[in-house]
Amino acid sequence: MKYLNLTPYHKILELLESNKFQYNKKITIYSLYNFNPLIFNKYLELHLKQRSLKPKILSSDFDQIDQELLSINNNLKSKKFDILVIGSDINAKLSYNESALDSYINSQKNNLVQCLKIINKSKNLPIIFFNCSILNAAFFSSKEKFTKLSKKIVSFNQYLHKLSLKYKSLKILDVNGIGNLIGLENFYDSRNYYISKTPYSQQSNNHISFELSQIISSIFITRKKCLVLDLDNTLWGGILGEDGPDGIDLGETYKGECFRNFQKYIKILLNKGIILAICSKNNIQDVRECFKKNKEMILNFNDFSSVQINWTEKYLNINKISEELNIGKDSMVFFDDSIFEREQMKKFNPTVNVIETPKDPENFIQAIENSSFFYQTSLTDEDKKKKYQYEILKKVNKFKAKTKNINDFLKDLSMTIEITNINKFNFERSVQLTNKVNQFNLTTKRYSSSELQQFLKSKNQISLLVRLKDKFGDHGFTALAMAKKVNSKTWIIDNFLLSCRILGRGVENVLLYELLKKLKKKKVNIVKGNYIKTKKNQQCKDFFIKNSFIKKDRAYICELNKLRKLNNSFLKIKYE
Repeated sequence: MKYLNLTPYHKILELLESNKFQYNKKITIYSLYNFNPLIFNKYLELHLKQRSLKPKILSSDFDQIDQELLSINNNLKSKKFDILVIGSDINAKLSYNESALDSYINSQKNNLVQCLKIINKSKNLPIIFFNCSILNAAFFSSKEKFTKLSKKIVSFNQYLHKLSLKYKSLKILDVNGIGNLIGLENFYDSRNYYISKTPYSQQSNNHISFELSQIISSIFITRKKCLVLDLDNTLWGGILGEDGPDGIDLGETYKGECFRNFQKYIKILLNKGIILAICSKNNIQDVRECFKKNKEMILNFNDFSSVQINWTEKYLNINKISEELNIGKDSMVFFDDSIFEREQMKKFNPTVNVIETPKDPENFIQAIENSSFFYQTSLTDEDKKKKYQYEILKKVNKFKAKTKNINDFLKDLSMTIEITNINKFNFERSVQLTNKVNQFNLTTKRYSSSELQQFLKSKNQISLLVRLKDKFGDHGFTALAMAKKVNSKTWIIDNFLLSCRILGRGVENVLLYELLKKLKKKKVNIVKGNYIKTKKNQQCKDFFIKNSFIKKDRAYICELNKLRKLNNSFLKIKYE
C-alpha cells in the first residue's frame, strides 16, 4: 500500500484540461457504484492518463449495482467495455444499520458469483471488486459487538480473496487496507455524503482511484523487467571512493537505516522476478570489496544480472546492459540520485524509464512503488526463477564467446525443448509472454487473461507452449504458438513468438514445424501466417519465407502437402 500526496480536486480538473498526455491504449470501463462517483472518476481518469491509458468511463445510475448485475447478460450485449468495476461501499449502503450486515454480505456474494459465471461464459472480461471496510456502527457498539462485526467483515474479505483465486478474471481492490492506512477518521467525509452522496474524503478518492488505476494498468500494460541502480547515495550514503567500504552510511544512523531498508525492498523486487543491474561511475574493485566486507549490506554483488561499473557516461552504459540482458530499453527503469545523470538519460536515451529520485532516502521506496513500473497482481513460477534464468543465460553467452563455430556451439549446448498445450498450470506465463515479447513476435498481438481464456475455449484452435533446457539449466517457458481454424481446409497462425533470451538457437523453426505437422494430421491443406511490422520485430520479417511459406498479397501461405522436412540436428523434442 502506498502513501500519496494529496492533489486537490480543482488541481485534478486543471491537469485533465491541460491534456498533456500520451496514450498507448484506449480502454472502456463500465463501473457500478452505490455512491456518486463524479469526483472519484475524475481522480481515476487522471491516474490512468498518467499511465498512458486513455479511459472512457461508463457509469450506471446511482446505487443500481444489484439490478445491473442481475441484468449483466443484457449489458454485455448492449454495452462495449473492456473491464467491469464494482464498487459497493458498506457505509454508503448500510450507514449505521448493523442489523442488515448479513443480508448485505449474502447479496454481494450471490450477485458477484452469478456475474462471474455469466461473464466467464460469454466475454470473460476482467472484473475489479472493492472489498469491505469496517461498518461505522461498530464503533458505537460494545467491544463484543465490535469484534463480532469485524469478524464478519474479515470473513467476507477472505471469501473474496479465495474467489479471486478461483476466477482469474476477478481482481480485488483492498479498500479496507486503504482505510487502515489513512485512518477511518480521514477516510470518510460525512459532509460530502449528505450533500452529494459521495462518502469518501478527497484523500480517499485519491488513494482508492490510484490503487484501482494500478490494477487496471497491470491488466493492459506490461510491467517493466529491469531496475538499473546507481550506487553512491542510492544504495548507500556517501561516496565509496572517498569513504571506503566501512565509511559509507548504511545502517545505524537515520539515513543509514533508510538505505538499508531500501536494499531490503530491492531484494523483495528481485524475489518477485525483477532483474537488477548496476550502472555506476566507480572502480569495480572497490565495489566488489564493499559488497564483500560491509556487514550491513543486504544485497549481494551476485544479485545483479548485469554490471556496468566504469567512468563511461551512464546513458551509454545502459545500452550495454540492454545488449547483455537482451531486453529492450523500454523495459528498463533507471534510478539514480543525480539530477544530471537522470537528465542525460532522458535526453540521450529517451526510451529508458527514469524515476525522479527523491532527495531523502526515506522516500526512495515510495518513489518506485508510486511509479507502478513493477506492480503486479500475481506472481508466476517463471517470475520467481527470473534471476536463475539470467544467470544461466550469462553462462551460455560466455560459452558461446569461447566457441568459434556456431554449429559446434549449438550442438554442445545439448538442448531439449518440451512442447505442451497451454493449460491451467502454465496459463499465467502464457499471458505474460503474449504481453512482454516484442523482438521476435510476428504480430505483437496482446492477450489479457480473459481474452486468452476465450481463445482456448474454442475446439478449433491449437495453442503450444515451449520450455527450453540445455546443459546449463532450465530457461523456462520461452516460446508460444497459437493457430485457429478459418474453414475446413484452412487455418491461420494467430500468434507466434519467442523470448529474446533464446534467440539464435533454432527453437522458432522447430516450433513452427511441429505446429504445421499437427495441422497436417488434422488434414488441413492451407496455413496462413501474418507478419505485422513494428519498430522492434524487424528481425523476424523473413521468418515465414525461410520456413516453406510463400508470400501472397499481404499474407504468407504454406501448402502442407509441400511441407519440407526440417533439418534439426541440435534440438531434442519432447511432448508433455
